[in-house]
This record gives sequence, C-alpha cells and structure tokens, in this order.
Amino acid sequence: LDPAHDPETHRLALKEPARDAFLRQAVNLADRKDVLWNPSAAIVSRELKTRDAVTYVSEPLTQPLEFSGLFTARLDFVVNKMDMDLVIALYELLPSGDYVALFTPAQEVRASYVRDRVHRHLLGAGERQQLAITSDRLTSRKLQSGSRLVLVLGVNKRPDREINYGTGDDVSVESISDAQELLKIRWYGSSYIDVPVQH
Repeated sequence: LDPAHDPETHRLALKEPARDAFLRQAVNLADRKDVLWNPSAAIVSRELKTRDAVTYVSEPLTQPLEFSGLFTARLDFVVNKMDMDLVIALYELLPSGDYVALFTPAQEVRASYVRDRVHRHLLGAGERQQLAITSDRLTSRKLQSGSRLVLVLGVNKRPDREINYGTGDDVSVESISDAQELLKIRWYGSSYIDVPVQH
C-alpha cells in the first residue's frame, strides 16, 4: 500500500515502497453530520463513494487475471487508540470507468479481535504494530485486461453499527463523550494485500 501519490488516491504497487513511508488518516468519531450516510449496495456503480477511508489503486492490468479465493492483508500501522473498527472493500475499476464490487458487503473487522475471535487483544496506542487479516468474503471473478484493482480501507462509524471509540473499555459501554480526541492512524507502506490470482 504505497502512500506516495496524491491526497485522494494512493497506489497499490507491485513493489514495496520505503519501509518507513506512511500516510496519515484522521477520523472524527464525534462528528455525526454523516449520520444518514450508508454505503451503496450496488454491485456496479459509476462512482465510488467513501467515508472515513483511504483508497489505493493499481496500475492497469496488462492481461486478464482470474481472482478466485480469499484475500489476505497485513496492515502495518500506528494508531493513537486502543481499538478501532475497520472496513475493507475491493473493486475492479473497469476501463469503462465502472466500479464492480468484488464482494459484498464489505469486510468489517474489530482490530482487537483479529488475532483471536474469542479473546480480545487491545492495540498498543502509539506503537507500530501489525494485523494479519483473512477475508470472510469469497471472490471468483475474471478481471479484464486494462482494469485496475481498487482497495478501500476505512474506519467504521456507520449509523447502523456499534461505534468503537477506542478507549479499550467494553464497546457497549462507550459513549460519544469518549470521542473527543481524533482517531489518528499512520498506514505504513510495508502494509500489503495478497489476492489469489491465476493467469
């Protein structure tokens, strides 16, 4: 996940960038002006509408690729909270400009349950750390030559979800009063996504 691009879109690169290269993301969990927003349920859309997310886009594919199976990801980051809820979505951006969702709904993960789905392991606030994620969403699609792969990596604060304010307390007893400090993340370029493809 190469941070070296423009402020809106970053690169899904085939080569790892400098290990300490990173991009900053800040999310105001106390800001509820987007309370009526929900992600599009469309499989194919002309526009990619995201909230509280960063987007990475690959170069155009030089040949068709068959994407079949579960993707994995290794996220290398620093965050100022003890927990966060992430959303990961993948799209094929067709040469026509249409976005095709490669699975739906998007993958949602609570960071403190990534290592163990039964026992909670809080994040180290202010520490550089890694999460290894395996998708729950099976995908099988032949990606066209000329298409781009698009990864959207976001923080979940949807109105129809329990909001994780990152204090480390039981999320069900947290309140918006715990959201006064912005959630701040550094996503390092040594983060990557591994997709199962065949030529």
